[in-house]
Amino acid sequence: MAEEKPKGSARAAQDTGTKQAEDALRQGADQLRNQMGNMADMAGMSAKVSQEMIQRSGQNFEMMKRIAEAMASGARSAASECAEYAKHSAKRQTEMMQQLASARSPNDLLDIQNRYLQDNLKELLSFSERLSRLSADKAREASDRLDQKR
Repeated sequence: MAEEKPKGSARAAQDTGTKQAEDALRQGADQLRNQMGNMADMAGMSAKVSQEMIQRSGQNFEMMKRIAEAMASGARSAASECAEYAKHSAKRQTEMMQQLASARSPNDLLDIQNRYLQDNLKELLSFSERLSRLSADKAREASDRLDQKR
């Protein structure tokens, strides 16, 4: 049996079916291409965002490192001030003990103790002031470093 050629309406139906299939394939390919493009765009944006986050994290880490360095410097300076105060205080106490040992009267003892107490109080207030200024200076330095990074 020989194959019969489609006639009129059958041929038109076959052509219409073929055209619809081609259109569907074209639409599917277009959708796939668009989706792949969107995915590539999203991946590019994601990579850019990730890179930006890494860069900002690095900057934040560097800033925190500098602040920590300033605060550590402040702690070293404060420790040095404390050691100096303790050394000076021990020296004053030794001097007072020598003066008390050479006192000739109860009034001399009271005068020596009174001077020692007043001197210690002045020295403590002076030490406290130096430590407060040092702390404020280091806090200002750390704050300035923060402001420089903005």
